[in-house]
Amino acid sequence: MRFLMISLMAALLAACGDSKFADLSDSELQDRHSQCKRATSLAPGGAITCDNIARECERRGKDKGHNVCY
Repeated sequence: MRFLMISLMAALLAACGDSKFADLSDSELQDRHSQCKRATSLAPGGAITCDNIARECERRGKDKGHNVCY
């Protein structure tokens, strides 16, 4: 039960945490996205961060009409 609560809290925080990546330049976002793609294993916090970075890449791709992170 405790694990379920922690997972739920992490998911809720992840949904709210995207705004700090909106301030990154496209090149910084690309670098962070590349680091996430190269990572072989991530701690739970790192996985959430990488999910947020991927969401920001998708958001910018939709806004700009082309893939920002590759």
